[in-house]
Amino acid sequence: MSVRSLFALSLVLSAASFSCSSINTEGSSPNSNNPACLPDLPCPPPVDPNGGVDPYNIPTRSGTTTAGGSSMNPLDPKSPGSTGVTTDPSGAIALDLAGFKNAGAPYIWVANSAEGTESKIDVNTNLEVARYCTYRGCNGDPSRSTVSLQGDVVVANRANYYGISFPNRASAVKIAGDKSRCVDRNGNGKIDTFEGAGPIPAAYIWQANQQDSPDECVLWLTDLSKDAAGNAVGGAGTLPRAATFDSTIGADGTLSNYVYIGLYNTREVLRMDAKTGAIVKRIPVPTTAPYGMVGDKDGNLWVRGGSLVKIDVKNNDTVSSYSEACGYGISADARGYIYQAGGGCVARFDPANPAKGWEVLNYGGGSGRGLALDSKFNLYVADTSNGIYHIDASQPHGMGMTTKRLVSPRGVSVESYYLGIGIDKNEQPWVVSTGASNLGTRVPGSGRVYHINPVDYTFATVQTGDNPYTYSDMTGAQLRIAGAPFGIYRHTFKSDCAPQKTTWTEVTYDLVTPAGTSVDISARGAGDLTSLNTAIFGPATTIPPAVAGPLKPSINEGVDNTYLQLQFKLNANAPTITPTVNNLQAKYICG
Repeated sequence: MSVRSLFALSLVLSAASFSCSSINTEGSSPNSNNPACLPDLPCPPPVDPNGGVDPYNIPTRSGTTTAGGSSMNPLDPKSPGSTGVTTDPSGAIALDLAGFKNAGAPYIWVANSAEGTESKIDVNTNLEVARYCTYRGCNGDPSRSTVSLQGDVVVANRANYYGISFPNRASAVKIAGDKSRCVDRNGNGKIDTFEGAGPIPAAYIWQANQQDSPDECVLWLTDLSKDAAGNAVGGAGTLPRAATFDSTIGADGTLSNYVYIGLYNTREVLRMDAKTGAIVKRIPVPTTAPYGMVGDKDGNLWVRGGSLVKIDVKNNDTVSSYSEACGYGISADARGYIYQAGGGCVARFDPANPAKGWEVLNYGGGSGRGLALDSKFNLYVADTSNGIYHIDASQPHGMGMTTKRLVSPRGVSVESYYLGIGIDKNEQPWVVSTGASNLGTRVPGSGRVYHINPVDYTFATVQTGDNPYTYSDMTGAQLRIAGAPFGIYRHTFKSDCAPQKTTWTEVTYDLVTPAGTSVDISARGAGDLTSLNTAIFGPATTIPPAVAGPLKPSINEGVDNTYLQLQFKLNANAPTITPTVNNLQAKYICG
């Protein structure tokens, strides 16, 4: 039992031993129940066994709490906020080199353009589990759908097709991928959201006169209909046609700090705060009209739409332009290669050796659309009328690509209209089929998305809303596969100082950082777990170049910090190596 508990027990016992009744009961005197008191006279004050010392005013003391280093106190790779990590044979935290099955969200998001909705589909069960309006009046022509590392989706509303020619509706909307991130806007103590398949119930339809969606998992809506001067763009409007999240981490630990939206008609890329939807910066890309966008392993953005543009976000958003090949869809792989599909060809470009130019494969189709790669460089290309082509792209740039198989789950026809490709967390491909070649007509019941088994090419069919027209990283897997390998491990320590203030003085740890790897260490503190989850992390220490050694947590020491959370971001420049973290120890002082 702790010192504090013994003091509390002592108080309870002393109070019981020396209590006096001041209640007069018939036939008894006020002090008749207490032999220490004289009849009809006040009871003497009780003797304080603590000698007048406040038992909670404990003298300053110190403590240590540890984690890791033994089977009795192991590190937990699934602790809250951790992602993309596992434990190695020694019990140390390491990157999950087997892939991202324990890191990615198990959903694919499909925009039903003519219906004005977004479908959320469980990739493990092949069931639609939710559907949302993406604009007021449920009439915004949603299309590009990009998923963050956290599992949330941002959808670009084009506001231009299927009879929805209202440029003032051009916008982006964010939907939470997990109920824990939804917001109880009406304060009724629960999250009001539609969790089901098929048409949205009336209670969750976003009416034209409602500022916010009645579905509390729809987090924000940002108007994208204006130019940099704030003027409404006429004609077809700004036409949002490209979207991607990044892989940066916010100060509060949010994964994917920014989302980028490309505006086709104004030839610019918008950097938006992923948490609020605020436009942070407008980046002109005058040589291209953004139609598709992807991030690479170094954090650069690649945008296509007449030319291929690189935006170096780590170097003041410097813009470089290159020629295109087979231009329509765009993707990237873990080696940093950029891919395009269009017409009957697929091509790839190595930014590290731009002089080598594009390597082109005529794969046998007629009109390539979306494309995506898994971690083993299996390339899947959607072809408008034919289906999905499986291409082996495992050889280095210049060594050739090979067509392996065509799968036509809806048959070979113009009406099939195969469009976007998504790779799910299980590294299996999905293809979106609009079911109508006319982008001006809504065809009820036309939407399908097909889940392909890459082993035997069998497939499952999921019906969506009307006329789905989706590109971009609709699962979040591409962001992990094409980005630099990384993982997050968080461990939370708790002191036993309360009600005194805790001062965390030192953190020690064991790190192994092979060449090509590093670990970023940061910390935050709070008095309770709810506050801890929204607290800001202090500045990170990166090892190397910093030398591993005892760390003084950079947290606000002026408040109650009963809880200390450490964040270790494990980084690697190749998918075959990993740093490790083990033997955590945190020291503190009470008082």
